[in-house]
Amino acid sequence: MRRSRLVAGLVFWYGAYQAVHVVVNGQALVMLSTGQALDFPAPPPPGGWTAQVMNFFGAMASVDLANALLALLFVWGFWQQRRWHVWLGTVTLTVSVYAALVFDLATWTSGAWTPANALTYWTINVAFVPIVFLFMMWGWQHISNR
Repeated sequence: MRRSRLVAGLVFWYGAYQAVHVVVNGQALVMLSTGQALDFPAPPPPGGWTAQVMNFFGAMASVDLANALLALLFVWGFWQQRRWHVWLGTVTLTVSVYAALVFDLATWTSGAWTPANALTYWTINVAFVPIVFLFMMWGWQHISNR
């Protein structure tokens, strides 16, 4: 992919976002494994999370943590101009966008997007917008090269 300042900035943002994501997912997994109430980063709906949603979050946090670690490897590979950064970036960006959509769908349908929680969920989503742009630019660049 052509090295533009915009792409470099978006890759930097993706790395920073995923570094925070490693910490947040790690914390969520600890909370889930010790039976603590999961209230961060996803505030629960008024009745709390159902057992089914908690199990889903556990599985999702595990996969998301692995993807976040791979995303950090991709960012490193991007800056080091490693050949494999292109395919790893394609994989991690795809998983990231998919996970964000599934997370939003799960929290929305669970009723967690209450007025009291909306600011938290919107903040998470607004912080993710640059990653969506990177995903689209990354895909466009690699599709148009074929």
